[in-house]
Amino acid sequence: MDNRRLWRVLVAAICLLTVSSCLPTKGTLVFVDGDAGRFWSGKGVLTEVSPDETKCRVVVRDSTLITRDRWVNCNDVHPRRK
Repeated sequence: MDNRRLWRVLVAAICLLTVSSCLPTKGTLVFVDGDAGRFWSGKGVLTEVSPDETKCRVVVRDSTLITRDRWVNCNDVHPRRK
């Protein structure tokens, strides 16, 4: 593999990782308890709440720094201070 091709592959991989690890800007900043899943950080964004208010949809980063959209128990979701 020549240097140009290696460079292009590296740049493409960095771009994909950067885009996939961004948290959404719309939503409420929250902290998700560690018991709710195996997250790299408890910091996340609350995007939706179920009608019965028992499940919350959050977007968090997992251990591979990829953002995950998950439904968790609302008892595990807490407001986060800026």
